[in-house]
Formats: sequence, C-alpha cells, structure tokens
Amino acid sequence: MTPQWVPHDLYPFDNHYVEIDRCRVHYVDEGSGPPLLLLHGNPTWSFLYRDIITGLRHRFRCVAVDYPGFGLSTAPRGYGFTPAEHAQVIEELITFLDLQNTTMMVHDWGGPIGFAVATRHVSPHL
Repeated sequence: MTPQWVPHDLYPFDNHYVEIDRCRVHYVDEGSGPPLLLLHGNPTWSFLYRDIITGLRHRFRCVAVDYPGFGLSTAPRGYGFTPAEHAQVIEELITFLDLQNTTMMVHDWGGPIGFAVATRHVSPHL
C-alpha cells in the first residue's frame, strides 16, 4: 500500500517489496519487454523515474528500485548506506527478479552502484 504522503496521481504504480539482507526493498515493476533497471541518486528515490516509467512501460519492463532507507524501502539498524552496500542489495534484487540482458538508466549514485553490479556480470570475452 502506498503511504498517503505519496500522491497517487503522480505515482500510480503497484508497489512490490522483497526482503534482502534484513532490508525491506521497495521496487516498481511496470511494463513488458526488455528490462530497464532505473537506479536513482542520493537522496532521491524511484519517484524520480515516474514519468520515464509511464513513457517507456509499453516498450520495456521498467524496474525502479528504492535503495534501503530511501523512498519506500527500509534499512535495518547498522546499515551503512554506502554505495557498496546498495550495490549488494541491487545485485540480489536482480537475481531475485531474474533480470537478464538488462539496460540500466542511472542518476548520480546510481552510476557507481549500478556499474559495481554490472562489472561483476560482464562477460570477459567482450
């Protein structure tokens, strides 16, 4: 359920949650087609990508994540909010959602977070 402080007319998406490393991770999963992983910066959240999701969900499976402690996600006590920790959560979410041949759209911290994950999964035969 979306909190009352989030206007439904601006953020009309179904909310999805998964537990990863004691974090309750929120993500939007809209549309169909090749996966497009949308990674926000600091201190934003998936709300940043609302118009992009609406515009591209007819051609892509748009997955927009809130890092632990951002947006609608929660972080446990002791979570450090570092790009490395966020990258680990994103990597586990990618595995959970079975995202393959994914295109990333990144903003700000989304760059080092997303590329940390991508470099661990790039074929050495390129």
